[in-house]
Amino acid sequence: MKTPEKIVVIGAGIVGVSTAYELALRGASVTLLDAREGAGLATSYANGGQLSASEVAPWAGPEIPWLILRWLGRDDAPFRLRPKMDPEQWLWLLRFLLRCRASARAERIPPNLALALLTRARLADYEEEFARAGGSFDYQRKEKGILRIFREPHALKEAVHDSALIARLGLEQQELTPAGCVTVEPALGAAMQRGDIAGGLYAASDASGDAYLYSAALAEGAKRRGVTFMTGTAATRILAEDGRVRGVETVAGKIDADAVVIAAGTETRTLLKPFGVRSYIYPLKGYSVTLPAPEGNAPEVSITDEARKIVVSRLGNRIRAAGQAEVGGYDLTLEPGRARSVLNALEGVLPQMGPVRDEAEFWCGLRPMTPDGSPVIGEIPGASNLFVNSGHGTLGWTLGAGSGAVMADLVCGSAPQLDLSPFSIKRF
Repeated sequence: MKTPEKIVVIGAGIVGVSTAYELALRGASVTLLDAREGAGLATSYANGGQLSASEVAPWAGPEIPWLILRWLGRDDAPFRLRPKMDPEQWLWLLRFLLRCRASARAERIPPNLALALLTRARLADYEEEFARAGGSFDYQRKEKGILRIFREPHALKEAVHDSALIARLGLEQQELTPAGCVTVEPALGAAMQRGDIAGGLYAASDASGDAYLYSAALAEGAKRRGVTFMTGTAATRILAEDGRVRGVETVAGKIDADAVVIAAGTETRTLLKPFGVRSYIYPLKGYSVTLPAPEGNAPEVSITDEARKIVVSRLGNRIRAAGQAEVGGYDLTLEPGRARSVLNALEGVLPQMGPVRDEAEFWCGLRPMTPDGSPVIGEIPGASNLFVNSGHGTLGWTLGAGSGAVMADLVCGSAPQLDLSPFSIKRF
């Protein structure tokens, strides 16, 4: 199969930009579309900032149904359900609950980890490619690892058990005592003294950074390689004839295409609907808060607080915390109570953030989630040269560059670097 002459990628978040860049590396003629005025301005804009190969296990697990019931009615609930008159929501929830089994969670870890490790390799290659081209690829990356901390010994024990599978697949994590956690990240000293840390798991090979800066820098790199980036241009419909893609209808008119890649996050469902395809990608709303880093005792290591269900990353002279998951449709209203709960959780683990509380910047976004915690990557059945690269959920950055690489292989007719069957839309 030869490379299609004209390829349109819809969506300029982490996944879409990575896909466009990888296609450009293979010499393809690419047009990248986004409804917003630049790259990384939607879900990728203010996420938790983790490149977390150690945390690729799906959310769905045996503990989740009980936790949902426990959190009912709480404004600060880490997971909240807002029922809608939307069949897609209920179908997603049913499939999600059916995945809340230990065996189902374990099944998804190997393919997700393989994609995360490919992302690591591609990011290293991007660094070299940008250096050769004389471009800047600065996204405030920190090679300090990710430390998961646990308040309850039983939660740590379960996590250590689960980490054994990831270790067998090639990624080591170190179990730490409370004191060991503080040795890795001294900013956790106050939390240890309060008895909030029963222990931790440290993945030294993980990293963190600013996903928005990554998206913007890679978009510039893609443009240098010939990608046409059309901002403020929403795709309204995929045009097909006789089962084959012919182009994309946008708010600015028609764009001819021999192949289309939908990397549109939560908008994927709408674009696929005319083809009679159900993606099972549904939005889960999350919040983040960004503050100036306090002088003298700011964390350098990215932290996942498993009890408070937040992640914390150092981004230059800022600290960002992200958390919350709300199954409530496409509403992007920022609720002050939900936003403040993330700030309160951050202060719970890092009380030294208190003095800069008044400078907090709140944000919310919609994560495109599948029920089983793995993205959809592949060609759409019955629509020749229509591809999907979406549904990465909280793992968009962790899996993004790898997803772009295997998608580019598929579109260009090369042998994919990974087995794509675990990511096929047919698995639903």
